[in-house]
Parts: sequence; structure tokens; C-alpha cells
Amino acid sequence: MATVVKNFRIKSGLIVEGTSATIAGNEIIAQNTQAGDSYILNLVGGATLVKAVDSNTFTVDGSGNLTINQGVFDSYGSASAAESAAISAAASDASTKASNAQSAAITAAATDATTKVAAEAALRVSGDAASVSTAAADATSKADAAQAAAISAASADATSKANAAQAAAEATASADATSKANAAQAAAEATAAAALSSAISTEVSNRNTAISTAVDNLVDGAPQLLNTLNELAAAINDDANYTTTLTSALATKANSSDVTSDIATAVSTASADATSKANAAQAAAEATASADATSKANAAKSAAEATASADATSKANAAQAAAEATASADATSKANAAQAAAEATAAAANTAQQNGTTAFTALNVNDQAKQIAASSTSLGSVIVTAYEWPKADYRSGKFLVKIDNGTHNEISEILVTLDSSDNVAITEYAIVGTNGARGTISASVSGSNVQLRVDPVNDSTIKVTGTLLK
Repeated sequence: MATVVKNFRIKSGLIVEGTSATIAGNEIIAQNTQAGDSYILNLVGGATLVKAVDSNTFTVDGSGNLTINQGVFDSYGSASAAESAAISAAASDASTKASNAQSAAITAAATDATTKVAAEAALRVSGDAASVSTAAADATSKADAAQAAAISAASADATSKANAAQAAAEATASADATSKANAAQAAAEATAAAALSSAISTEVSNRNTAISTAVDNLVDGAPQLLNTLNELAAAINDDANYTTTLTSALATKANSSDVTSDIATAVSTASADATSKANAAQAAAEATASADATSKANAAKSAAEATASADATSKANAAQAAAEATASADATSKANAAQAAAEATAAAANTAQQNGTTAFTALNVNDQAKQIAASSTSLGSVIVTAYEWPKADYRSGKFLVKIDNGTHNEISEILVTLDSSDNVAITEYAIVGTNGARGTISASVSGSNVQLRVDPVNDSTIKVTGTLLK
């Protein structure tokens, strides 16, 4: 812009109408007699009106003529600066908008410059410095506005697109990460489940194989009736001292010299008493069959009661009826077989005794032992008979005795036996209780019975279970 050092004043006002212009009533465009070419200059201060200007923009000659230097409105001005600012602030998209702004600014500046130059040329004739200054200022203002608008538009657009791109990238990354995490988790869970199922299946198979192998090794081809410990125990009559029993029985074997005369006697009398023995054998067989039937019925009844209390009576009665019917039907057959067996036994017995091959027959448990149970109460420390049995029937017994005080209890294992003079021997062992001794246990003979006595420390319920032996 031009810098005017000297004051410029219009006192009576400037009037411009149509093709005329006056200041204080004097014509300032057309010449007249009062004023020549230098009228206006003389009116406002003479040829030295403009004292100093920007030499890069304006030139003032010796006559006071003001001209604009070449290139002042060149495109490489403010528009070029606006382009650089827009490019540095807004990346590739801003460059395009800055270029467009640049072109618009150049066009506007060129158009405006042309207009202003024409106006300045017209005004230069009259020397109106104020109009020239206004034109220059307006051109600069419009260029600045174009630059600011270009920068603002480019910056706003670049920021908006950058934010949109960032938001889209974050959303895509988050969705992809979630999807991949879910897929990875599902795959891991499926793999773990499959591995666990396979491991369990393999372990179960291995264990089943090992168990089956162990059982087969234990049985080792034993016959069906002797392939369990219970069957082996039953075969030796549950006798823990079977070897001793067998040795003792062998010790009673008769010597061959002692039986020679017995054999002769037995042979001579065998024929005579065969009929008698047959009859006796038949009667014994019938008695044995009846007793065996009753025994079997009772055993079946006991087993049925232990395994199914609801239908025990029905099953026992059915078993007893079946046994009795069978015994009646085959009594004659058994008697005949017994007679034949008895006749052969005499000779066979002698031979067996001589050879030491006499067979031992298993005993019936019910013929030698009896299971018992009883319950009683005691008020305070009063001795009670917890259980008693005829001494003539059973001479020994093994019992579990429980003393229950309600809050605490004690259980003991007792062995009792009698000698030929009815002296009682008792031992108590395997004692366990929840709070010290709950009472004392003793045994004695009273009349024809053996009594198991308990002296509790306070009110108690006393229960006894065990086995009696003959």
C-alpha cells in the first residue's frame, strides 16, 4: 500500500456527479479559465503532495505522477503464500483445494487488478491519490480474504477426513480383534474339550483292561466253584486252623494191624446186618432228608430276610414247601440208594482206613453255631443281663457289646468260654469309645444259663450281637 505522509483534507466536500466533479464549487475534471492542468495540485498542496511511497510498489516521477510497479499483482503473491500454508496443514486433499483457491485468487486478483489499474489510470489524470490508495487497499483485502478462506476450508476438510479415517480404522481394528479373539477362544475350548474327552476315554479303557487282567490273574483258571476266597473258605468249612484239624483227624486213623480182625468181623457180619443197616439207613435218610429240608428252608428264609425283608416270609415258605415236596418224592429213592451205599460202605470203609484215604465231610454251620442279637436298657448305674443262653447247648461265644448313653457310646468285642466244671473265662478287647469308659462287662453261670452282664455308668441302651458255639 502507498504511504502518504502529508495530510489530505477536503474542507467544503467533494461532489462527483456524472461527468463532473467539483470541490468547493470549482470544476476539477474539465479545464477552465481559472485552473490549468496544475489546478488541482495547486489547490491541495502543489506538486510535492506525495512525499514518500513504497518503492517496491509505487513510482513517483518528477511531475508528481504516481504509477504501480510491474509485478505488484503477480500470481506469486499472497495466493502463493496461501497455497504453501494450506499444503503444509492439510496433506494431499488440502493441496487440491489450495490449488483451486490459488487459481480463484489469481483470477480474482487479476480481474480486480485489471479493474483497479484501469480506474487508477483514469484517476491518474486527475491526480486523485485517495482513489488510487483505496483501489490498492481493496485488492490486498480481497487477496487476504481469499487466502484465509482457502486455508480454513482446506484445514477443516483435512481434519474432518483425518478424524473419519481414524474412527473407521479404530472400529475396524476393534471388530477384527474381537472376532479373532472369539474364534481363538472357541477353537481353544473345542481343542481342550476334545483332549479331555480322549484322555478320559483312554484312562477308563486302560483301567478296565488292568482290572480285567488283574482279576483273570487272580482266578488263574480256577474252577467255577473255587474261584473266590469265600468259596475256598467254605470248602474248608471256614476253619482258620484247617491244617491242625486235618493233622488231628489223621492222628485218629486206625493202624492196619488193629483193623485186620475188625475187617474179618465186619465181613462176616456185613451180610447179616445189611438188611438191618439198610432199614436203618432208610430211616436215617428219611430223617436226614426231613432235617435237611427244614434246615434248607430255614437257611433260605434267613437269606431271604437279609436280602429282601418285604418278601422274606413268602420266599421262605415257598422254599420250605419245595424242599418238603422234593424230600417226600425222593425219600424212597434216597433210601434205596442209602441201602446200596451202606452195603458198599462197610468194605470201602475198611479199605479207606487201611489206605488212610478216609474223606472228611464238611460240617453244617447251623449244627455247630448260632447267630444271636439282643437289646436292653438300664436306668442309672444298674447291672443288667444283656444276654443269656443255655450252657448245655453252647459252651463258647464271641460277641459285640455296645453301651449307648445317648451322647456318647462304647463298643467292645468279647470272647466267653466254659470248662467242664462250668468255670467261665472272659476276655474283652478291641474297645473303642467316644468319651472314656461307658461301663464294664462280665460273664457268669446262673443255674443252667450263661449270662453276659453289663454295668453302665448311667442311663444306657445296651445292644449285643454275636455267635454261639457248641
